Amino acid sequence: MKKGLIAVLIAANLLMLVIGILIIPPNLRSADGKDSPVPETEQTAPITPSPEEETPPATKESGSIPAPEVTGVSLSTEERPDLEDFLWYTEDVAYDGVPSDANIIDNIGSLTGSWKALIIYDPNNEYDAGAMEFLNVALAGAAESLSLTLDWYQIFWANEGESFDEADMEDGVFSGKWENGGLWASGAGTIRLTQFYEQNGKQYAVGTMDTPDGTPALVALVRP
Repeated sequence: MKKGLIAVLIAANLLMLVIGILIIPPNLRSADGKDSPVPETEQTAPITPSPEEETPPATKESGSIPAPEVTGVSLSTEERPDLEDFLWYTEDVAYDGVPSDANIIDNIGSLTGSWKALIIYDPNNEYDAGAMEFLNVALAGAAESLSLTLDWYQIFWANEGESFDEADMEDGVFSGKWENGGLWASGAGTIRLTQFYEQNGKQYAVGTMDTPDGTPALVALVRP
């Protein structure tokens, strides 16, 4: 798998350098995990404060009000993805698996909402169909009845060395269930997301896709 995946990545990177098909925000891949700002807690001033009584913001005690808990809703994103969003997967997790220090998420409650997604077709380069597809995925519903809505964005075909805009394509809708710490959903093929986890303030998911034509594919999700 490694040779095929590397070939697709090299071709994608070369095309990015030549014609700039992907816009890579400079503030991604923050090593300290501070990508998601914590919403500020509104503070109400006294009704009739005097200069002596009012405490300047700079001198108020920090830590007296706990920060809001990060939830799936707050991490939900509809921002379009690019290759930079998935270097954690293409350079590490695809080969070595989920990090041992990651916090595994074993229920669907905190996972609903929108994600950035990547599908890597023919990762072993066995079918002459290597491609990387970028999209957004919305997860909705509950464990016994869930849906994945695939909002297509862009696909890069390694052999052709070209990228194609898919933003006007009709969304793909998959239906399924949550089982054994992961989910499956069927539509035009079947998606299996086998592991969800959290690390450094972000949520991640990895799995596979069975495509209608039989081409194997890997799937990765991330947010925010």
